[in-house]
Amino acid sequence: MGGIKADTQWSDIDKSRLFCIGTVMYSALTVALHPLTVAKIRRQTQTTPSNSSSGTFLNNISQYYRGLGVVVSLAIPARFIYISTLEYSRELVDTNARQFISKTYNNEIRNLLPLVTPFAGGVAGGLAAVSSQLIVVPMDVLSQKLMVMEDSVYKEKGSTIKVARSIIKTEGWRGLYKGFGLSLFTSLPAGSIWWATYAGCKDKLLGLYGDPDVCVKNDAIRSIPLVARQGIIQVASAFSAAVAASVLTQPLDTIKTRLQVGKAGSMKPNSSLLSVAKELTSTSGLYIGLLPRIAHMGIWGSVLSCAYELLKLVSRKDYEP
Repeated sequence: MGGIKADTQWSDIDKSRLFCIGTVMYSALTVALHPLTVAKIRRQTQTTPSNSSSGTFLNNISQYYRGLGVVVSLAIPARFIYISTLEYSRELVDTNARQFISKTYNNEIRNLLPLVTPFAGGVAGGLAAVSSQLIVVPMDVLSQKLMVMEDSVYKEKGSTIKVARSIIKTEGWRGLYKGFGLSLFTSLPAGSIWWATYAGCKDKLLGLYGDPDVCVKNDAIRSIPLVARQGIIQVASAFSAAVAASVLTQPLDTIKTRLQVGKAGSMKPNSSLLSVAKELTSTSGLYIGLLPRIAHMGIWGSVLSCAYELLKLVSRKDYEP
């Protein structure tokens, strides 16, 4: 059996098949990985870094699935926008960049050809992340409010409709987009770093160990089946991307979450970006929730990237089971 095709382009894909299969696949992944999101959010909204026990560990399994309904329902249209923007812009940037470089006679510019793949991935990832924020931000605000509610408050007000009405009543419709500017500022570097790192690592490693036309000198690596090698490369690339994106953008993500939600147990978000930043800086709290975020991005990214490569393969117009 050959390896997974690495050259599937957006124009090669049957979009209806991609989105139908993808909706089911990604919804299942969302349900499975939602507890990691809850752990991260509760950890970030704690008053001080020392409040880890109440912020991360909950009393029963149902508490780890608070906010799941709004996440699953709003994530579907958000993913349509994200994937369409990602693939279309990546193919466009990659094609035009390669054409530009191939037409130049400057050797220094020609030497940039290996950087086209991570560059296209970074640009496309940033654009995709930003384009989906119109749906993602209200989804985050509503779901995160539910995640951090105390049990007594949740029993009385723990529904998406009640939370939305409360926000609109006190803050207007703009309350649903609390932290929208910071979300754009966070999602752009996070998406760019993740996809650039992932694309660059995968392209480099596939060229060394995952290309069926390349002879691998290491006997131990050569003994691993090609498909298994490609899977390992995808997972390794995804985890590398998760660590890079998490570490570099964690302070922005923590400030954004605290701005949108406030402190754990409070229904009132902090009033200003400056006050949140000052508080978190004074308590060394900018990196609160880093490990859950790395775990979430790493696991989600690894599973998602492998599933997405398979999804693109079975969604090809020329695919035959």
